[in-house]
Order: sequence, then C-alpha cells, then structure tokens
Amino acid sequence: MTSPTKCLAVDDHPTVRKGLGLMFGQADDLELVGSVETGEEVVAAVERLRPEVVIVDVRLPGVDGISVVKQISQAAPDVKTVVFSAYGDKRLLSDALSAGADGYVLKGSPPEDLLRAVRTVSAGKPFVDPSLSPALLMSQVGPDAPLSEREREILQLLAGGLHTQQVAERIGLSAETVKSDTKRAIQKLEADTRVHAVAIALRQALIE
Repeated sequence: MTSPTKCLAVDDHPTVRKGLGLMFGQADDLELVGSVETGEEVVAAVERLRPEVVIVDVRLPGVDGISVVKQISQAAPDVKTVVFSAYGDKRLLSDALSAGADGYVLKGSPPEDLLRAVRTVSAGKPFVDPSLSPALLMSQVGPDAPLSEREREILQLLAGGLHTQQVAERIGLSAETVKSDTKRAIQKLEADTRVHAVAIALRQALIE
C-alpha cells in the first residue's frame, strides 16, 4: 500500500488549521503531519516533519506567504507548495507562481479543490483554482505570440512531471535547446517561471 502524501499547513487562524486537520483526516491518501502559525516557523518545521506538500496562507503575520514559498523553494526545492488564499487577483497569483508555488487555491472554493490541488502538485503538475476567471490568465497571454508546436510539446512534457533532461531525451534534443525553447515559451506567455507558463498553457488549452 502506498504511503499517504505528507502535508504541512501554514495558517495563523486556529479555525482554518483545525478544519484542514479534519479534512485531511478523511483522505486516505493524504496526511497532515503538522501545522504552524507563522512564516518564521516554516523552514524548521519542514526540516523536522519532512512534508511533501506545504499549504501556505498568503496573508501571514510577519513573514508573508509569498516569502514563505520562496524560503521553501530555496531550502527544500523538492517540497511542493500550494498557496491557500482568500484573494484571487492577478498580482497575487503571478507573485505566488513566480515565487515557486506549484498550486494556488482560493479559500472559498469547495474543500475537494484543495485536496485535488495537493494530489496534483504531488504528482508533479501545477494546479490553479478552477474558480478563477479564465480571463485572468488569458490577459497574460500575448495575442501575437502563439506557441510553436515544439514549445507546446515541451510544456506538455513538463506538465507531465518530466525534468529538462528527461524532456530532451524524449524528443531527441539537447538539454540546452530545451532550456532555450522553454525560456522562449515563458516569454511568449508572459509568465514568470516554468510552472507559471505550464499553468497558463493548461488554462488556455494550449496543452492538456
């Protein structure tokens, strides 16, 4: 039997932390191994509890959620992060993905969306809350900058969880060429990171 995905919650509201505990307690494939109230506690908690996914409130006292995502990305790059936010504006979404977040879920969405986000990012794919307006992400795509067939193929493989070297081997190109094409796709989509570009491409049905 596969071990459940270990998760850590970062939220300063006791009610939210308790609710997450109850929610994850009902999911056989997920386990909430701990929770902390502030961003200052996160890195130590990650080192101690070894979670695979960290759920981060965007509004935290002291160190904010975006900074927490950056800290996790630097201290534990293999750990996935899902921003759990009450705010769905374009700037926060862009900032979160740029900081290295793998997912973004609104607190007003059904509980199943957060669980689905955790499962999706733990499988190596990005997740953007489905309740966010498609226009929000469409506004980030330049109408005169369509992706080439190869750029779409590369983003499709990245969405499937492959790394640059694996993508290169799959399509018979050098890693440097894949990096160059990925960078070009990021620029065309006006994204901040590979994950951001994949999220935009998924939402625009440029890839599946």
